[in-house]
Amino acid sequence: MFKTLKISSPGKIILCGEHSVVYGKKALACSIDLRTHLAARHTENNYFQFILSDLDQTLEIKEEDFLSVKCASVQSEPDAIIKHLEEKYSNKLVSSLNFFILLYPELEWSQLAGLQVKISSDIPIASGLGSSASYSTCLSSFFFLLRSNRIFSQSDLEAINSNAFYIEKLFHGNPSGLDNSVSAYGGFVVFEKGLIREKFTCDQELNVLIINSQIPKQTLEQVKKVRVLYEKHSSILDSLMNSIDLLVDKFIQTLKEIDSLDGIKDLVTINQGLLYALQVSNQALDSIVNTCEKLGFRAKITGAGGGGCCITIFDQSDMQKLDELKSCLTKNSFLPFQTRLGSDGVRIDELI
Repeated sequence: MFKTLKISSPGKIILCGEHSVVYGKKALACSIDLRTHLAARHTENNYFQFILSDLDQTLEIKEEDFLSVKCASVQSEPDAIIKHLEEKYSNKLVSSLNFFILLYPELEWSQLAGLQVKISSDIPIASGLGSSASYSTCLSSFFFLLRSNRIFSQSDLEAINSNAFYIEKLFHGNPSGLDNSVSAYGGFVVFEKGLIREKFTCDQELNVLIINSQIPKQTLEQVKKVRVLYEKHSSILDSLMNSIDLLVDKFIQTLKEIDSLDGIKDLVTINQGLLYALQVSNQALDSIVNTCEKLGFRAKITGAGGGGCCITIFDQSDMQKLDELKSCLTKNSFLPFQTRLGSDGVRIDELI
């Protein structure tokens, strides 16, 4: 058993494939170096303490609580556990802990007693950057390490990712699995029809400015909006979806063969034009894109649109104007984050 444990997992952005992925096309996502951090340590307490710093919430589980969850007559099979938790508990954070208590019949109270687990995150909530998936991946990793103190192998990551997906089901009902996959594996992930088609890394460091509109993401509303448009103009929308799919292929090729950002910047501009045609932008997102373009940066929506974030990828030649861009965005009540693309997936930062 460890004395101190620190785990972190990344958020994500969609580089290309927003909305078209709903219609059976590919989506290209990648990790960002904004991370959720889990720190666990032993205390003299006789209970398990779970602290969510950013939400200002603390859960305390006592032995009788643990045993009460354990004695539930439910199979230790993920879907059965999810159904049971949805029927019995309204607090999804409590359910996310109870999922693992029920999933691992061999888990004993002595493994949790006295532990304090604190979770904090660099990732803004409800911004389309994968904050819940990053949390789910950290939590899945923590319970994995309770049972085996070791550096994650590929098969370990598959198990961690699978269980993180079920926590995402608790939070979102019917997630695609993309967000938790990016958080688990890191790098670049190609996703199609609910499956990971490819994982790869990029040799060049890619810097990105993520601009939070501070309007909560509106995924379901925007998906429904595009569906209405599709039903009215199906042949035109099919062409747009096919174009986005071709753009995903071009992004993948360019990232694998990259020698400068010029090609990527062109693709970002084309992608934004296609998203604009799908009518998922709004005044705030347009303002972000236009502000970037005025200073020579290329920007696009990342995610479903209607709110959430935009991104602009930049290199050393753009650094001189970067501070000016951040200042302009901040003056307009937008929130810019500078980070990089393709960072590590879930990792153990400290294990003693």
